Amino acid sequence: MIYAIVRLYANPADAAKAYALLEERGLTREDHFINLVTPTTPAGSVVAAIKDGGRVLEADAKIYAQGVARGLSLVSVHAPFGAGRMYEELLDELNPVDSGIPEAHEEVQWEDAAPFSSAFGFPVLSKPNPYLFMGLPAVAKSGATTSAFLGLGELASSHLSVFGTPQISRNPGPFSGLFRLPLLK
Repeated sequence: MIYAIVRLYANPADAAKAYALLEERGLTREDHFINLVTPTTPAGSVVAAIKDGGRVLEADAKIYAQGVARGLSLVSVHAPFGAGRMYEELLDELNPVDSGIPEAHEEVQWEDAAPFSSAFGFPVLSKPNPYLFMGLPAVAKSGATTSAFLGLGELASSHLSVFGTPQISRNPGPFSGLFRLPLLK
């Protein structure tokens, strides 16, 4: 598991039970970094015991150390891949107390008006962009089309064009001519 599952308990007996449950399930200190820190741990090494023993981020370990200093006991584990939820529920059965660390993941809210953004977790734009790409306006202010804006001829039927240019042209280099680039020979 990428992150540690950490729980604080009001008394060392509950933390010891949680630690024993993890050992009964076959988790080891060496492979899964199960860790038990109690208020009897020397004050100067609590952060190190949490961080190094349980592979907890240092910023989080400092917050957990404050709880241990208040008399709480800590149990942490890196659950096997795919079993994190099971071990979270197992540790939650012994009534842990609030750690003071905000939840890592927030619930994604679905926005029907922006399904693509919602599906990928992208922020929804509050102001729509009036330009297509390359700074070209989606709708010309003067009433002209993009073809006229680019200096291309207007076409009577849209199925004969791609981006305002004819699909079949007698000009050997329509894009070179558009950008006034010499043709390669």
